[in-house]
Amino acid sequence: MYKFEILKKVDKKKWNEDLLKCDYSTFFQTVEFLCTNDSDKYPIFIYIYDEKGETKGQLGITIVKTKKGYATSSSKKIIQLASKLGNRGTWISGPIIHSNKKSRIEILQTFLKALDVVIKENNLMIIDGYSPPQDPLLDNNYKTEFKKNSYVIEDFLTFVTDLNQSIDTLWKNVKKNARNDITKGEREKIEIKEIQTKKDLEKFELLAKQWAKTKGIEIKNPLVNLEKDWQDLQNNIQKFFLALKDDEILAALRIVCFNKIAYTHQVLNSYSKPGNPGGPLLTWNAIKWAKDSGLKIFDFSGGEAHKKSMQDAKRYSEQWGSLLSYKRKWGGQEFPYYHFIKVKNKKSYKLFRILSTPDRILRNYKKKHFRRQSK
Repeated sequence: MYKFEILKKVDKKKWNEDLLKCDYSTFFQTVEFLCTNDSDKYPIFIYIYDEKGETKGQLGITIVKTKKGYATSSSKKIIQLASKLGNRGTWISGPIIHSNKKSRIEILQTFLKALDVVIKENNLMIIDGYSPPQDPLLDNNYKTEFKKNSYVIEDFLTFVTDLNQSIDTLWKNVKKNARNDITKGEREKIEIKEIQTKKDLEKFELLAKQWAKTKGIEIKNPLVNLEKDWQDLQNNIQKFFLALKDDEILAALRIVCFNKIAYTHQVLNSYSKPGNPGGPLLTWNAIKWAKDSGLKIFDFSGGEAHKKSMQDAKRYSEQWGSLLSYKRKWGGQEFPYYHFIKVKNKKSYKLFRILSTPDRILRNYKKKHFRRQSK
């Protein structure tokens, strides 16, 4: 009943307009996000059609030819060598299914057949993707189809606020400690600035490099995406905000916007003044901006759901504990979504993981070392 088409290029206007037919479509399935200037990546677009030729599903995938090392130049060379073992395919917020619950599973089955073709034609060692966070029809039958096709599933959650509520209600839903941080930032006269010039956008990109160091990540060319981000800003699909005190940047925030959904994509902190309330003040002002702009949903983003195994509890707490605790402060409703992972070539992937280990260890060391210095 359904057939698929796999493309490397699509009509940008048509693809994005088709995405708008679905309430949970997000920025991460748009042509703007999928197409980059990175020579180590290229997009794949999957269309699902019914017998009348009408679009019933869409999925944009990024094929990564060379995984980048982060810690040092030497570790990058090792990982680039390891990348020759196979490519990786990845997607965010998909598949997009334009249909009622009755035919969704059949459409999903068609997607999974198409993904097997993508794996074969693009020499994928591994493919993974995240389901749409706002999709209300994700159920056990949906997950079962992925399991039957050898995908491992990890549980994630996100936090979503309905912007149709009054500003007073939104404020009351914010936890007291976050409200205190916001009012503290206002008392300290921290300025919130919406970026509107390329010069200020450069400051954002340079702060991203500084922030990356706190995570053990080395960024050689922080302005590589400047032109693309500037174009997205002018097209109103990305917004950038700065928190400043006496002209010093304390924190920054990137919001992506599509289909009247605002999504927190990047939160940066200079760490020049530990404990400053610039971050909370930024988030609150972004919520107000989104409401005033007529958006319907503010997605604070999220992370992996709590591990049930005690063995994983420490790792989980270190990676997600403080982040999710912060996101819960804003009173958003929790929504589940899922990470689907399929390792096609297990031997190659195992070897790749071994070769990537030194980079991961060094990055974690640098991250912890930075934190010790900052205390």
